Amino acid sequence: MAKSKLNKFILKSDYSRRYPDPLNKTEEGDPYNIEHHIFVIRAIDVPSGMPMTPNPREQRIDKGIYKEVTESLKSTDDLSFHLKNKGITILAHQVEYSSTDRKISTVFFGENDGIADGGHTYKIILAAQEEGTCPEDQYVKFEIITGVPQEMAVDITGGLNTAVQVDDASLMNLEGRFDWVKETLKKEPYAEQISYKQNEEGKFDIREILGLMTLFNVKKFPYPQHPKDAYVSKAKCLDLYGADPDSFKMLNPLLKDILYLHDYVHIMSRKRRNEKVEDAKTAGMKGVYATRKRGDYEFIFMGNEEAKQLAGEKQLDAKLYDGALYPMLGAMRCLVEQKPGAKVYSWRLKSFDEVKSFFDEIAPELVNSTYKTSLIYGRKPNPIGKDENHWDNLYKTVENVFLRRLLEEREPLR
Repeated sequence: MAKSKLNKFILKSDYSRRYPDPLNKTEEGDPYNIEHHIFVIRAIDVPSGMPMTPNPREQRIDKGIYKEVTESLKSTDDLSFHLKNKGITILAHQVEYSSTDRKISTVFFGENDGIADGGHTYKIILAAQEEGTCPEDQYVKFEIITGVPQEMAVDITGGLNTAVQVDDASLMNLEGRFDWVKETLKKEPYAEQISYKQNEEGKFDIREILGLMTLFNVKKFPYPQHPKDAYVSKAKCLDLYGADPDSFKMLNPLLKDILYLHDYVHIMSRKRRNEKVEDAKTAGMKGVYATRKRGDYEFIFMGNEEAKQLAGEKQLDAKLYDGALYPMLGAMRCLVEQKPGAKVYSWRLKSFDEVKSFFDEIAPELVNSTYKTSLIYGRKPNPIGKDENHWDNLYKTVENVFLRRLLEEREPLR
């Protein structure tokens, strides 16, 4: 893209350095050209108007933790703001250093670039500048990452933006708002592997469990809406739960089934397509399945021993990328309903065994559709999970097969 079409901002920094990313040396896949640029900038020199496109949440600087950040910034007695605050992380197209003044740099932003983490810090600094309360000797650290492929940006941004959502989940846990989940799952072998508060060990945390429930929340996502938030932002799923917990509690009778189905789809999507397609090498679908050369992936909701028996294999060396998995699971919400007079959701089929059997039937078509979508994006998994048409096509696939079954079950007219 020509520089003339990019937004640009000038940074004045007292200290700077840059280094290449270790991924640039990888021998697998496409070569990378990722660079990290570190700047230590006077807070008063931070430019306004920088884009915040990648940041997954709105900035509210009235929360308690951000009031403390504001006080730290405005302090003239303690000038260690840059040491206490993790700073601002930006995804950008390019950084160009001045040939005449090393302290001057130009940052170029593309359409999807901007502040990926530290948006609250940025807003606090701008507010202090506007109020005239930003000390001249407070500094802030900027890390600008360039050369990041677009399909990586979602994962990077999601990984960086975890602190507040984890804190929010911890507060909800303290208030007992997840007690019904704990009660439902307490006898399951994986119950202790789910974390509900910050720094608690677990294979899954409550945000991920809420994300899986979001996929089946037919109140929040009636067709033609699709629960892409479950894939794109676990923080939004936490917000959805906070705003309407009752719609999630209606899934209580199906919760264990949903978690089991999470693992079942990983395992059986591969197996059923291999059975259906001659000489199929489903696990080799780059962009749909992740594979490992050593060791097993872990499937805690089903258990690895059962997973191996179902798969008919000794090694669990392949699983769906989340970008491929979530639209498949989201399509299965077509099988969820609230029966007249009922206060909870139930399966539209007679039993969960029938739900699994139903998935077995449609799995090859779902995998094929997912693979075709991956080809559009150069076999990259992240864009699959964000493609509205893909979510829609999979849902319609499930719906069409379900309706056909209903017609076949009707008694013939006499």
